[in-house]
Amino acid sequence: MKITQQTFMKLATKVVERSKWPKGVVPEERKSDSEEMKECLVVFFCVEEGDTEKQVELIYQEILKTADEVKTKNLMISPFVHLSNKIATPEVAKQLYEQLKGKFIGSDFVVRSSHFGYHKSLLLDIKGHPGSFRYREF
Repeated sequence: MKITQQTFMKLATKVVERSKWPKGVVPEERKSDSEEMKECLVVFFCVEEGDTEKQVELIYQEILKTADEVKTKNLMISPFVHLSNKIATPEVAKQLYEQLKGKFIGSDFVVRSSHFGYHKSLLLDIKGHPGSFRYREF
């Protein structure tokens, strides 16, 4: 599993259309046409072939660590298939995406997510400091 994390002043996404790639992707139910969050940690991630709950736990722990370092409880979780050319099946990707979001239920984090299975426009307003961008592979 690959992730990139950024600390942003603001992230906004807007659904453009349903994705037809990868073949067989079933988009999640749209909760809105757009999502926006300020002063948040954004986690773009891609589920790869062979990824399991183990990688979800590793990413979860990394998110907790990074959120503590940057002093935020605001999280935007964003599936981003474009981080890899060894992607998992859409079913596995969606399952692990749901598991990652589920780890924050009942926590003191405010969690939003960009829509799984849709092409989206993104607006990023990035803080300019050395820890703004982090890339990890699990």
